[in-house]
Amino acid sequence: MKKLIPVLIVLVFISSNLYSQTNIISSKFTKPFFSIDADFGYALPMFDLAGSSVKEFYDLKSYSTQNGYSGDLKFGFTIANYKWTQLRLKLTIGYARFLGSDNVAYNYGMVKIGWPTPPEYKTPVPTSGTSSISIHQPYTAVGMDYVVFTDSKRTSLFNFGGDIVLTGAFGKVYDQPSGMAEDYNNILSAVRFGFGINTVYTYRPVEWMGLNTGVRFEFTNLLGKTSASVSEGRDIPFNDDGNYAVNPNLNSRNTGHFTFFGGVSFYMGGKK
Repeated sequence: MKKLIPVLIVLVFISSNLYSQTNIISSKFTKPFFSIDADFGYALPMFDLAGSSVKEFYDLKSYSTQNGYSGDLKFGFTIANYKWTQLRLKLTIGYARFLGSDNVAYNYGMVKIGWPTPPEYKTPVPTSGTSSISIHQPYTAVGMDYVVFTDSKRTSLFNFGGDIVLTGAFGKVYDQPSGMAEDYNNILSAVRFGFGINTVYTYRPVEWMGLNTGVRFEFTNLLGKTSASVSEGRDIPFNDDGNYAVNPNLNSRNTGHFTFFGGVSFYMGGKK
């Protein structure tokens, strides 16, 4: 009998532990009131943000980028709960950067006052060397997410969202002919309004945290386009609005990107 007591204690401990784990697993996770998403991913430039060479920037055809990356923090506040869904108000603060490079230079030098209006404008001529361009896009977005829980325990969910985006774009274009020092021109800051849409899948291994992956499309400069000639040497306006008075080749240009991302979600508050 004395030998059975330790065995019984072990069995009671194991059964109680299994019961508590089963109870945790079988219980529903909350529909959170507050969420924070931290995401990072690859950003593919689209429309006139993308280009095959730096020459296209000087030709006023595109912004000459080929790839990029972005990261953001998204804050969500639940404003309505339903049986299988939620409606969340969201605020996003993010940053994207787009890059392009060329295995040739153009010996363009510092742009002068009046560029790209003729006669200050000159056609870029390829020469040996390298050139590159960098476009920064910090942004803020406000919108809504429609959340759909895919199982009764609320361990996985889809977010379908849309938002209005405020972006400030700026950058630099570099040029270094062989045997010469690198030169550059600034691309002046431009505030633009656009919109974004996204689809995100999240799996919650624990109630307070989830792992997410998703895609996002953003049209950056729907509103606010402008164009002007250079008013101070080396400083090029963003020039996304068509303006034949500035240059006959200057057409309206659109910027946007697709982002493929992953990250971590944190959840607080809410009820079962």
